[in-house]
Amino acid sequence: MTDIEFQQAIMGVAAGDKNSLKLIYQDYVSMIYITAYDKLKNKENAEDITSEFFIKLIRVAPSFKQGSPHKAWLITIVRNMCIDFLRKTNREIAYSGYEDEEDDRTIEDKFEELNFANRESNPVENKIVLAEDMKKAMTYLNDAEREIINMRLLGEIKFKDIAAQLNKSIGTVTWIYNQGIKKIRRCLNNYVQ
Repeated sequence: MTDIEFQQAIMGVAAGDKNSLKLIYQDYVSMIYITAYDKLKNKENAEDITSEFFIKLIRVAPSFKQGSPHKAWLITIVRNMCIDFLRKTNREIAYSGYEDEEDDRTIEDKFEELNFANRESNPVENKIVLAEDMKKAMTYLNDAEREIINMRLLGEIKFKDIAAQLNKSIGTVTWIYNQGIKKIRRCLNNYVQ
């Protein structure tokens, strides 16, 4: 959905149009769920937050500023909902840092376990397998890397906006992003020709 299409849809939501809400839901339900799951690490809670998000969207639709990056706005709302949820349930936001302290294996050892083989099947099957391998590769990123990569790739949020949302410097955000991308590339090196 383009910015202009989103602006029209969110104005429709603000006016009570259910079809506009349906359009936004269809385009962004996956992004909202992934963002919630990355924060909460629990499928049921992420599903609950996703459902509550679209109810909340009806209330906050009039507050959308025309011309603003809409994906950043949506992600900010869902992140804040997750933080509120964690506060209400007296949990702390888990942050694993940059090292996996519980596991002495190197990242290369972990990727070796995934047993990625060269695949010489048809292109459609390759895309399905690549998607599955990418999903597995994302599990080997730490929380900060996964969150920033999702915000950048799924949310198409600029680094400066990610830095502002996470209260980090742009240099730190780009460094974490690049570290995560390097890990994913090492994991998926069988796909590089």
